[in-house]
Amino acid sequence: MNSTVNATDIDSPILGTVFLVSGTFLAVICSLTVLANSLLLVAIYKDPFNTFRTPTACFLVGLAITDLITGLVPEPMATSCYFMHYNNHPATVTRCPKIFQVAGIVAAITTNSSFLIVMAFTFAQYVAVAFPLKYKRLISIRKTLACVAIIWTYATLFELSQMMGVPIELIQKIDLHLHSTVSLFFTIITYVLLQVVFRKQMAERSVTLHLTNSASMSTGASIESPPGTQNRNSNVERNFVRLNLLLIVILLVCSQPSAILWYIYLYAGESTRNSQTLFVVRVIADNTLYLKFLLDPFVFAWRLPKYRKALKNALCRSN
Repeated sequence: MNSTVNATDIDSPILGTVFLVSGTFLAVICSLTVLANSLLLVAIYKDPFNTFRTPTACFLVGLAITDLITGLVPEPMATSCYFMHYNNHPATVTRCPKIFQVAGIVAAITTNSSFLIVMAFTFAQYVAVAFPLKYKRLISIRKTLACVAIIWTYATLFELSQMMGVPIELIQKIDLHLHSTVSLFFTIITYVLLQVVFRKQMAERSVTLHLTNSASMSTGASIESPPGTQNRNSNVERNFVRLNLLLIVILLVCSQPSAILWYIYLYAGESTRNSQTLFVVRVIADNTLYLKFLLDPFVFAWRLPKYRKALKNALCRSN
C-alpha cells in the first residue's frame, strides 16, 4: 500500500504533536534503516568467506536494496513534510502534496516489493526443507535473481499504471487486497507448512537415531550417538519455532494496522475519510509499517553469527 499519508487530505488545524512525533520517529527509523541495510550489503558484497553465493543471499540482497531505497527516498521525504507541517512552513501547502505523492509512489513500490520478496524467500525455504533433493534444480542463483528483478519490475509497473489512466482508487483496492492481504497470508501459510515439514523431519531423525541405537545394542556394536544429540535437536526445533513465530508476528504487527486502516479509508464514507481521528491513526499505522524495513535485516541476517562475522572481517580488511 501507499504508506505515506498526505496531511493536506483533511480539513483540520495543524496537528503539531502528531507531526513532531512522526517526524522525529521517521528521522530515527530512516537513519537506522539505511545503516542496517547498508552494512548488510557491505558484508555480502565483501563476503570474505565466500559463504553468501547462494539463492538465499540473493533474496536478502534484493530485500536489503528494497529496504535501503525506502530509507533513502520516501522516509526522508515524509519526514521533511512532517517537520514543515509542525513548523507551519509557508511552502507546506504548495510543496508537501507533491512530495507526499512522489514519496507515496516510491513507498508503495518498495513496500509491495518487500512483501513479495519475503513471500518468495519463504517459499524457497519451504522447498529447501520439504524437497531437499529438488532444491538445487528448482531454486538457483540465476532463478532467484530473475525472480527479484521480476518482482521489482512488476511492483513498479503496477504503481505507475495510474499514470496510464487506471483509476487510482482501483489501484489502491487491488493493492490492498492482493499485496497487503493475500501475499501476507500466503507467506504465513507457507511458514506454517514449513514448520510442519521441519517438525516431521526432526521426528523422523529422532526415530532413526533411536532405531540405530537399539540395533547397536542388540548386536553388541559400539556405535553410539554423540552426547547431547537429542538435546541439540530439541534446541534446533525450538529455535526454529521461535524464529517462524517471530517472523509472523513482525509481519502482522508491522503491516496489518496500516492495511486495516486502508480498508476503513477506502470503504468508509466521505465523513469518515475526512475524520481527524482516522488521519492520526493512519499516520501512526503507516509509521509502524516503516519499522518493517528496519527490522528486516535483523530478522533475516544480523541474528546469524556468520553475517556478523563477515561484516567484522570485511570492515577489518578495509582498514
